[in-house]
Amino acid sequence: MTDEKDTKDPLDDLIERFLDAPRNTPEQVEESRRNREALRGTIRQWAEMKEDGTIATDISQTLLDGTRAHGSSSSAPADADYEALRSLHKLTKPGDDSTIYKRLVEGVWTVVDDLDQQV
Repeated sequence: MTDEKDTKDPLDDLIERFLDAPRNTPEQVEESRRNREALRGTIRQWAEMKEDGTIATDISQTLLDGTRAHGSSSSAPADADYEALRSLHKLTKPGDDSTIYKRLVEGVWTVVDDLDQQV
């Protein structure tokens, strides 16, 4: 005897589970929209000094039009941007890490205490 579960198309099963999932309320949809709007023109930049002194960074950015970008990089002590990153994030020894936030103000990325701060 064949079990119905064994003969069911996996795509049909996925569609069924998707359609059975709870829907967001209008209030939840509106809150999500407000949160996305609030992120326009913002950057979150995390940095950590590694054991070899290299600074690893991770950046998430939302432009004014809502376009989102994400990237990561590293800077060695001999790199041109190293001292600026080290100073901005106040990194002094391996293991130190920091997160800074920036908001686009009159065309200039400005460091803010948090993304709720309006400049």
